[in-house]
Order: sequence, then structure tokens, then C-alpha cells
Amino acid sequence: MKGLLVLGLGLLALAAAGELTLRERVVGLVLEAFHSRKVVQWVYKEQAVEDVTEREYPAGPFVRLQVRLQQTQCRNQPGSRQDCALKRRGRKLICLACVKFDSHSPGEVLAQYMHCRMETQQAVKETETTRQEEECRTVQEKGEAPYHPGVFAFSRGLPP
Repeated sequence: MKGLLVLGLGLLALAAAGELTLRERVVGLVLEAFHSRKVVQWVYKEQAVEDVTEREYPAGPFVRLQVRLQQTQCRNQPGSRQDCALKRRGRKLICLACVKFDSHSPGEVLAQYMHCRMETQQAVKETETTRQEEECRTVQEKGEAPYHPGVFAFSRGLPP
């Protein structure tokens, strides 16, 4: 009886894991992109997700968020990203991510922008913040038809 209960709970967890939210998918993309960099020697784990913005557009959903990461005791090697304890005085990062998904194939990413910085760095310069917002806006507009008000107002001639 106990084994059947454990099996049932395991199947429920598997079904729930198969349906990741957009937010979870973006966090996964951030971690994947960050860990794929050659200079990253340690595994980092998600600590908190902040400032989440989700918008639906005709071309597909757009997600903008900040995620806080913390360094673990595991080396950044394939297969070592599970069950890693956090380093007591490990580095902490803040990552900004903007991702536009395709509405026709939900698993496909149309465009993305990610930028990570150390949490201890001083406040981000205004010029860098402006550049990051422009990059996010570019991602947000990806795949959308340009809007030109009044273009079709006189596409046909006036009646004689």
C-alpha cells in the first residue's frame, strides 16, 4: 500500500514537472546560458525570482524577470548540477532576463537577452540600465508587425 502511494505521488510530480510555467522556463534558460560560459567554474542555484513581467503578444508571450543566483560547492561539470549545497560565503549574482517565445511552437524562443552581474557591485550605471532596457524592448518587439497608424485610411481612392 505504501509503495503504491509513493508511486502515485511520483507520477503526480512527474506530470507537474512536465508543465513548466513561462517563468520557470526563463529561469532554466538563464541557468543554462550562465553555466555554459567557460569562465564559470562553480554551479549556481536560483535563490529568488523578482520583478516578473509576463505579457501576451500575437507573435508569442514575453517574459522579463530578475533572478538571484548563489554559488554552490559543486564544480561546473556535466551532471553535477543536482543536490549541491550552497557555499556559505559564495558569490551572489543578479541576472536580468528578457525572453520572447514563439506562439506557433511554444517551446521555441524567438529572441532573448540575459545579463548577470555581481550582487555586490555598486548600483548599475544609468547608461547601462538604458542599454539593458533597449535590449529588452528589442526582444519584446521581435516577431511583431510594425504598427503604422493611418496607413490604410486612404488605401483606396475616394469615391468619384
